[in-house]
Amino acid sequence: MKRKLVLIVAVLALSFYQGFGKGKFKQEQFVNLLNIEVGYSVSPNGYFFSDLGDWHGYGFNNPSDLSLTGGFRGPAFAGERSLRLQWLSDCFEKLTIIEKIGQDMKKIPFMGKATHEYLPGRLCQQLQAGDILVQLREIAVSDRSTMIEYTLINQGTKEKTIGALLSGKATYKDAQCKSLSENSLGIGVAGNKHHFVVSFPENSVLAMKAKNTYETTIASKKLRPGKSYVFYTFTTYCPAASQEEAIAVHQTLEIKKAKKYLKENQTRWEGYINSILERSTPYLQSDRNRKWAVKALMTLHTNWRSAAGDLKHAGVQPATGHFDAFWAWDSWEHAAALSIFNPELAKDQMRTMFDFQTPEGMIIDLVSLYQKDNNKVCSKPPIAGWATYMVYQRTGDKAFIKEMLPKLLKYHKWRYTYRDHDQNGLCEYGGIEPKVYMGQWESGMDVAVKFHGVKMLKNAEGAYSFDQESIELNSYLCAEKFYLAYMLEEIGDKEQAATLRAEGKKLRKMIQDKFFDKETGFFYDRKLGTGELVKVIDISGWIPLFMKVATPEQAAAVKKNMLDPELFGTYFPFSSLNHKHPLYQPDKGYFRGQTWMNYTYFGIRGWKNYGFMEDADKYTRLLPDKLKGLADPGYPIRENWNSATGEGMTAMHFGWSSAFSILLLSEDSDTFPYVP
Repeated sequence: MKRKLVLIVAVLALSFYQGFGKGKFKQEQFVNLLNIEVGYSVSPNGYFFSDLGDWHGYGFNNPSDLSLTGGFRGPAFAGERSLRLQWLSDCFEKLTIIEKIGQDMKKIPFMGKATHEYLPGRLCQQLQAGDILVQLREIAVSDRSTMIEYTLINQGTKEKTIGALLSGKATYKDAQCKSLSENSLGIGVAGNKHHFVVSFPENSVLAMKAKNTYETTIASKKLRPGKSYVFYTFTTYCPAASQEEAIAVHQTLEIKKAKKYLKENQTRWEGYINSILERSTPYLQSDRNRKWAVKALMTLHTNWRSAAGDLKHAGVQPATGHFDAFWAWDSWEHAAALSIFNPELAKDQMRTMFDFQTPEGMIIDLVSLYQKDNNKVCSKPPIAGWATYMVYQRTGDKAFIKEMLPKLLKYHKWRYTYRDHDQNGLCEYGGIEPKVYMGQWESGMDVAVKFHGVKMLKNAEGAYSFDQESIELNSYLCAEKFYLAYMLEEIGDKEQAATLRAEGKKLRKMIQDKFFDKETGFFYDRKLGTGELVKVIDISGWIPLFMKVATPEQAAAVKKNMLDPELFGTYFPFSSLNHKHPLYQPDKGYFRGQTWMNYTYFGIRGWKNYGFMEDADKYTRLLPDKLKGLADPGYPIRENWNSATGEGMTAMHFGWSSAFSILLLSEDSDTFPYVP
């Protein structure tokens, strides 16, 4: 309980300095960049908005459904991986306006559809009930709690006596709802593992009706023309916590601070927005691209989950409701972008995976609310050093790299101990058992064609790897040596830094000599023992450009292949598999022809690393035209796209697609070396 109370204070304190912008851009300039209404053609099931790491949030019902007019959809809630995203109710707080006329109480029906506005950090709804204008605003006020402000404005010409009812039913399959006081109730869900507390205005009276159904009567008030009646409700949701813990957290909220909560929300979100949009890059001069960047920011923050259960630090899930945990390399990619506008969350995102580092040094595939759901069978591509370097360069926080370096060095050493079968300094993907899928998962490329026919070899007890050295894996490791060396120098460890730099130079030469095919002008994986190249032309071949491992001549040859219309250079030149391969399937299957934003970024960044600025600029500008919905208002940002048509595919509201959108649009204002 004490830990959760401290978390709330910490989050509210951090909210004042997480954004560094000067304030040119405002929340109100970015309305409905995402459509989360039920019935929206692209995502008819709707979605939710969350903030500050809350594990719950709200959405919008279909505005044509008048039976649900007068409140937000939800709350939605998340928890363990198997729970996914669930809805407590279609509308747990449904507002009814009451007018007192003499001794009679008359319900005033809403007129027409509700107007919905989803702003960065805030949901708004506007309705009309006779002469009464009704405005609702919902925000997060801590990492466990949300607030809804209700404003009733008399637009008539006469004084009216106006009150209200709030009513609802917890319809989630095993919800258990009960009164806690005359104006608050508690709800247990998912076998009572997770708990809600909802409180209503002090001048209200709560009555429990049928099972899981309540009605709250809010006292009437005289309203002269033009005057308003404002009241608030608060909801706390604590995953992996008892009802007593949820009540204790809820009791830290203060109704008298309601206006302050709203002001803090505006200040914090405009800080985030301006931290990105005030960066001086050519891409952020466009209104369309600015909206794309803010949409990406909103997507990342709705996927933000705070420390809870067995999770010691906060992070961003890839797509809540689809991917309900923290994956290693997703986390590191998120952190690189978060460092631009929410650096404290970026640091926590890095810590989250390392909290579960094994004694040998391995960082496991994913971590979840409950440790029993963690996936410990493999690791993920080693880009943690890259991400830590990006966070450090954008924050200057030496204490952070002092904290992270011992863990990063241990992880780096683990790779060479447990994933280098012949100990030749070139690593392979693998797992804790001789099962090929573990190595595929560890690669992050899952069913990539280049892994067809691989075998698993035993390196040590509980350590196996492919009979194939991967080009991208060793490129990541090569650059990581330089990232680690730079950070070691920053804290004064010149000796260890020099050793790593020497290792990096040696490995870079090995990659240039052993993984590049001059005849085809591309980098490939190579087989153990024979050194035979696995000549599948796919996205992994341009990672040496991203990590600045290639020679200038090799980089030019790779770029030529990337733009070759017979290989990648058709609809958009960043397909995960070349178009003429017989297994190219852009409409299904991972890494068989889909376009991914992370590898698109790796390609464009690689071109910049070698001075191919004209093409890097051209294809950055083409992105929102080619990848459907990426920058268009309303559309969710997708996990990947069909490389032949640009149609969005698989998960919606996806984290790393959002992270790399922000990096592509804003990072050109950075002045530090990309690979030191």
